[in-house]
Amino acid sequence: MHEDFIKELGYLSLASRLKRISDSMIHSGRQMYKNLNVDIEPNWYLIFKLLEKHGNLSVTDIAEKLQFSHPSVITIINKMTLAGYLQSEPCPTDGRRQWITLTQKAKKMLPEYQKLWVAGTKGIENMLKDTNFLTLLDHLEQELSQQSFMERTLNEFNNGTK
Repeated sequence: MHEDFIKELGYLSLASRLKRISDSMIHSGRQMYKNLNVDIEPNWYLIFKLLEKHGNLSVTDIAEKLQFSHPSVITIINKMTLAGYLQSEPCPTDGRRQWITLTQKAKKMLPEYQKLWVAGTKGIENMLKDTNFLTLLDHLEQELSQQSFMERTLNEFNNGTK
């Protein structure tokens, strides 16, 4: 077995381990879509699901609901638009805003994509069935919303933690 230096670092490497897991899942998802000849990206499901629920939203609304940066949402939306899944329309009450909506292609493909996402959800649930991972993740996000990693680290540093 190979040495896993990141794992050896314990809590110090939490962000790196989460990123490694995320990268692995995204890469695997990309391969799955490619093998199935599905022309979407792994993170697009967020936009599909959000617009399915709300009908149309502005870029700002999407960024707020996902808690993503505005530029990262624009990048995803541009790729999805180029692939024919999204369209934008001017907001009738504010010409500066654009409403992002699903195209007919997206609505047609959504039931098939839903089947994949349900299967993916079940796969993850089976993998984590004996843990309380989502509760721990909720706790971590809640704690970080109350006090950032930087603030916690500097508090410990200033209190003489060695």
